[in-house]
Amino acid sequence: MTRPGDNGQLVSIVIVNYNGAEVLQPCLQSVLAQPYRPMEVLVVDNGSTDASREIVERSFPAVHWLPQGSNLGFAEGNNVGVRAAMGDAVVLLNNDTEVEAGWIPGMLDILRMPGVGAVTSRVVTDGVPAEFYAMNGSVNYLGYNIMRVFDDLSRVFFAGGASVMFRKSVVGDPFPKEYFLYQEDLFLSWRLRLAGCDVRMAQDSVVHHRGSATTKKQPGRVVTFYQERNRVLNCLILYSPGTLLKLIPHGLADALAKVVLSIVGGRKSLRGILEAYLWCVSNPGWILTQRHHWQRTRRVPDRAILQWMSSDIAQGNGWSSRLLNTCARAYARVVGLPFYD
Repeated sequence: MTRPGDNGQLVSIVIVNYNGAEVLQPCLQSVLAQPYRPMEVLVVDNGSTDASREIVERSFPAVHWLPQGSNLGFAEGNNVGVRAAMGDAVVLLNNDTEVEAGWIPGMLDILRMPGVGAVTSRVVTDGVPAEFYAMNGSVNYLGYNIMRVFDDLSRVFFAGGASVMFRKSVVGDPFPKEYFLYQEDLFLSWRLRLAGCDVRMAQDSVVHHRGSATTKKQPGRVVTFYQERNRVLNCLILYSPGTLLKLIPHGLADALAKVVLSIVGGRKSLRGILEAYLWCVSNPGWILTQRHHWQRTRRVPDRAILQWMSSDIAQGNGWSSRLLNTCARAYARVVGLPFYD
């Protein structure tokens, strides 16, 4: 790999891999075909037992292979890669992606803009209809994705972890290692917003994403646990006490609905949901320590962050969704919660 100063700013690309041999080769081929230089590519391997190492050593000798003794998860795996990165501009890239030419410059140009803390690519995911890319989405107050919010295609609330660029000198370790997987990309963007940074999308940086090539191998209970626990942790750690108080009705109603639907519909693991809530109740010390740390970085009030969120609690245009969202918006106005209108 070329070193800093050859042509421009060194960009370090971190790819976490766990038994992803079937997707790793096309991913690395597309990355190394990038015309941008200088760059380095680091693959953090979370104890794979498939042919991943052989593929990299045989076909991609310039790639830095960072083997780990066990599965550290997406969160700590990326932290390991960021610590080893030589460049200040770091990209986290999923191993089940392929990137187009212009992928790096598209993000780098926006990251150089004043006030921008993180940039995400335009990630085109297999199976997602084209109309969903006509507008960008946001999240609601509880951290659920809400589609079709922003007409401005440079605007997003959070930078998706499939392809995100930031400065190592600003971010350091991007994620709490305890998150393991899921919701860590929202945590990163939210804590950058807490510090007064903006988060943007680079439309000229295009990534094709297979989606969940690694996480789909995890048991449903494990996936549900991390999805639910980490979503709740984001709220408990990053909101101010006043905002949390106003969101108690939302949180209680959501928890009750989720438990009922898991029993009736079976779409989520009831055990995973209950274990997620139990973890939060059983670890107040860890949560308070994280709160103390990240709230000390706060430079803006919650109002400046909430204004980029949606008040909606349901997707779709059916009568039930419209009714729920109308009620949620009315509640937000009554208690003084801003939202993107």
